[in-house]
Amino acid sequence: MILHLMTTLSLAAPVNADATTEQSIPAIASSSERLETLVAAVTAAELVGALSGEGPFTVFAPTDEAFGRLPEGTIESLLEEPGKKTLTRILTHHVIPGRYEASDLVGMDSIETLAGTSLTLASLKGRLLVEESIVESANIGASNGVVHIIDRVLLPPVEVDPLEVLLEQAIDRGVPLFNDGNIEACCAVYSTALDAVIIGDSWGLCSDRTKELAESVSEVALDKDERSRAWAYRRIIDSLLRERRRDSGDHSNSSASSNAVFTFEDSSEIRGWRTVLDGVMGGLSTGEIDLRNDSLVFTGETSLRNNGGFSSIRCELPQGAFAEADAIKMRVRGDGRKWIVGTRKGTQMGGDSYWTRFNTEDGEWQTLTIPIKDMERHFFGQRLSGRITPEEVRGLEFYMYDKKAGPFSLEIDSIEGVKVNA
Repeated sequence: MILHLMTTLSLAAPVNADATTEQSIPAIASSSERLETLVAAVTAAELVGALSGEGPFTVFAPTDEAFGRLPEGTIESLLEEPGKKTLTRILTHHVIPGRYEASDLVGMDSIETLAGTSLTLASLKGRLLVEESIVESANIGASNGVVHIIDRVLLPPVEVDPLEVLLEQAIDRGVPLFNDGNIEACCAVYSTALDAVIIGDSWGLCSDRTKELAESVSEVALDKDERSRAWAYRRIIDSLLRERRRDSGDHSNSSASSNAVFTFEDSSEIRGWRTVLDGVMGGLSTGEIDLRNDSLVFTGETSLRNNGGFSSIRCELPQGAFAEADAIKMRVRGDGRKWIVGTRKGTQMGGDSYWTRFNTEDGEWQTLTIPIKDMERHFFGQRLSGRITPEEVRGLEFYMYDKKAGPFSLEIDSIEGVKVNA
């Protein structure tokens, strides 16, 4: 069986007929037209120097076709920040410390990698299998090891992040309490988890981020309204989870160019929104918030009596909710009237805000992208000079303020932070 296996492998075409053991592993890979993606990945992960070292190393090298089998956009996201950390782990999952010819691997059940993971080995019908990949060309010698060409990219098991586990457990415990009306207990669960992150020193947060987190939590604790406090704690937790997944290169729930701020798939997502009506100035307009079919629905009626005419909803956001974006992308269904989407720098919702007006089609869903840099500064409806940056956005709002009387309706299906300019 071993003889048949080695005969089959020896017939496979070499990477380069001119390649010699005088070349290092990266040089061997660079000499092949089938390993261009791998070479680009190793270069992006800054592993060329390490794999050019003394070694020896055994490398299972996926072909360009192997990388092409990954989901669309995966390679591009891994080659850029913040996916490089994940890319490095994937690549080192293909590297074995030591020199192992195919004959050494036959009969072994598994082998340990530089990533601290293990690969399952098997032989079938004269083929050497590494996990679900097939070795197409074996025993390509290099000055510091050996290369085996494979037809699949080997993906390491997902790492468990203690911080993500803590925060996800807090959400799992807090949401049922909130939904059952036990808001105080929900606040206690969320604040306890966040205090553990602030006090602990093993979560991998830098000192500046920990300090910023502590300030945000202290600010929330001063809020006398339990619902608002629970929602604010949840926003901080969600922000931490987004940061962690972004930094780890986890793109399972997001892409490199977008970040979900609201999906309204959970009833808790509307808790932080509140109405602000013209009644604060003597007006008679109405407005209410509801959750229907995974969308926030804002309905009411504007009245021009007593110099009124506006109705709005507002929500505060955690620090950095739009930090990685330059535009707000939202899917809405309106009533044919002109609306305003606004941002704010402060969480108190007073004073000036930054507006963009948008038209709606009655009863039709629209996807709109609003550049944050183009939003105009307003103070109680009066335009002022000044702009807001994505990093400064701490609040969102929607206004019905078209100086017309009558019923209104706006459904908001989702709100994302997106990057439209490279």
